[in-house]
Amino acid sequence: MSALSSIRNGLTSSGSSIIVGIIIFGLVATFGGFLGEGSVLSNNNILSVNGKSISQGEFAIEFGRIEEQLSQGDQDLSDDLIESIVKESIVLKELYSQSAVKAGLNMDDKKLNSLIRNDPSFYNDDSFDIDLFRGFLSRLGMTPDSFKEYVKSKYLAVDLQTILSKDINFSNKFIRQFIEANNQTRDITFQKILLADEALKENVIQEEINDYYENNKFLYVSPLEISYRLLNVNQELFEDLVFVSEEEIEDERKAILDNYQAQKKISHIEITYNDSDREEKLELIQNILLDLKNESLSFENAVLEFSTDLSTKNKKGDLGFTDGSIFPDEFENVIKKLEPNQISSVIDLATSFHVIKVTEKTDSTFSREDIIERITFVKTSEKLDDFLNYLDENIFIIDIETLTKEFGLNYENIVNENEDKFFNKFDSLDFDEIEEGVLLGPLESDTGYNIVQIDDITDKGFKSLDEVNNEIEKELKTAKASKKFNSLVENLKNKLVNEDVNFTKYSEIKRNNLLLPSEVSQKLFSFEISENDIFSVTLDSGDAYVIKLDKINENKGVVSSEDIDQGKNYLTTVYQDIIRESFINELRKSSSIN
Repeated sequence: MSALSSIRNGLTSSGSSIIVGIIIFGLVATFGGFLGEGSVLSNNNILSVNGKSISQGEFAIEFGRIEEQLSQGDQDLSDDLIESIVKESIVLKELYSQSAVKAGLNMDDKKLNSLIRNDPSFYNDDSFDIDLFRGFLSRLGMTPDSFKEYVKSKYLAVDLQTILSKDINFSNKFIRQFIEANNQTRDITFQKILLADEALKENVIQEEINDYYENNKFLYVSPLEISYRLLNVNQELFEDLVFVSEEEIEDERKAILDNYQAQKKISHIEITYNDSDREEKLELIQNILLDLKNESLSFENAVLEFSTDLSTKNKKGDLGFTDGSIFPDEFENVIKKLEPNQISSVIDLATSFHVIKVTEKTDSTFSREDIIERITFVKTSEKLDDFLNYLDENIFIIDIETLTKEFGLNYENIVNENEDKFFNKFDSLDFDEIEEGVLLGPLESDTGYNIVQIDDITDKGFKSLDEVNNEIEKELKTAKASKKFNSLVENLKNKLVNEDVNFTKYSEIKRNNLLLPSEVSQKLFSFEISENDIFSVTLDSGDAYVIKLDKINENKGVVSSEDIDQGKNYLTTVYQDIIRESFINELRKSSSIN
């Protein structure tokens, strides 16, 4: 099924409102951004709707609009799919527009010219630029008249869409009846027929299995198998291949000490002030500082009780780390003099007073193991880069044997791996990329990079009868049981009428119950089923339910005004969806789209 067909099928589903929303609204705005500079389109027609030809220029505008909408919603779609959506958009627009004309809707030239003249895409220095407009039309391959016709059809389509979306007024009595019906429960008697259980009762002889296999071998094909050699490469793989000397360790230690910049983590108490209350706030923070120094108040409690910095108030005043360049000079000059757990004097930042506490200081000492780890990391990173560069330069002229010997590595042999497992493992590969002898990689993986050498590809073949005997026997039994299923259902219905068998009973089943499959519940609560009716529902799995509706229990709850409002909104939405989708379906049936 083509992408366009998929879109069209979607328009008849419950998701159609989403697609129509993308396609119909936001029709005429910012034309200028839809074509790249220098693009020139011929006026060749690419689509016809009821004899109305659609030009490449119109298609280009619509493609740009929809592509922009989808990109804003972080939609990652292929150009082919976007093109299909664009075509569907144009078809819907034309169907709506043509129907609007038939319904007597129209737009005069004065309003049409005003719409175009007011589009900001055609403005330069706050005035309409006729040359800019002509250049835009030239890139589209459109004339002013054809562009005006395009804009007109867009707006007429929106006008008709608006009319179809108008609310319908449901009476409160009708809505109340709907809610009460929706809240009814059902008492039922039923029995379930399992296709698998019925299949077990059937007999199949070996001759039938043999005949079925011979006539349907194509259904039982062995998957393609791939034998290959695999090398997974990452930095850790080179750790045993690097050596760190004592001289390197000492040089690294000195470099760390020479370049290390200690960082301090700080917290603060902030008291904001203005000109009228500065002295009052200064006295407050000085008293807080006094309480901190005599330890009658903890720094953390002072933050919670007094600090006006809401972003750090619930984090004990934490401002994070600084290397001496993060905060204002007034802060940094004080922080340099403080050690962990020391508190500053009051700092004035013109509109706020602050007291700072250093809570942590990074350690400049590194153990021998830490230094070796740092050096090893750099060396293995270089080794990995060397490997990847060598592979990139020689991928077409070496094999995996040469590659592993060159770098002192080992590969793994994988024999006769199922093609599904292979392509699941290496999901970036396509089937047409693999052939015997080819070296593939590097392929990114969770643990580094994979390099694959294809050794052997075993073609698909038919599975043997022994391999599929049990599978065929099960299929034949199921087929025989399926043929008898209708008579089994009718037999159960008769027994249910005569009540001569023990059936299962459920009381007060709700519409949204989890005891029955949704298909059964939908049928059970449909308007066509009345008390004492007996009916059956066959599921996609082949199983069936035979059911008798014993009793309809009326709604026992009170319908509130909130329930009525929600019911009105629900019914209005459903009504609008039905009207729109029915309208679109009818338009399609009577239209010619080429």
